[in-house]
Amino acid sequence: MLKKIIISIVTFFSFVQVIAAEDWIEGGIYSTPIEHGYNVLKILKVDSGGVHVRIYSNLYSERPKSIDETKLFMAGIDRDKNTPLGMGHAPISYRSFSTWGAEFVQKSKVIEEELEGYNMWLEGNGGYF
Repeated sequence: MLKKIIISIVTFFSFVQVIAAEDWIEGGIYSTPIEHGYNVLKILKVDSGGVHVRIYSNLYSERPKSIDETKLFMAGIDRDKNTPLGMGHAPISYRSFSTWGAEFVQKSKVIEEELEGYNMWLEGNGGYF
């Protein structure tokens, strides 16, 4: 019985590690479910602690199959009450991110100006959400 429990635990954690570490693509654009539809994010960096994402404010009634990147925007604190807040950089742990229901939409490129928040996070020895 103890052997079965140990095998189950090892199998579970092996599975979690594969999902967390292997599936996320730098430069990938992903859709995530929110209260009234879907929004999108871009993974800026993947490191040993988690993923670093840029969260856009665009809303979609259905999960998008492709994204026109020229239309992506990040709304600030003065946004309309129905528009989600955008974020230029959010460090998210693998454990947290794996619960977001993110699905890959398309590959993109990460440009240097998108890494400004990430670089500040590095300099400040930041943590993860």
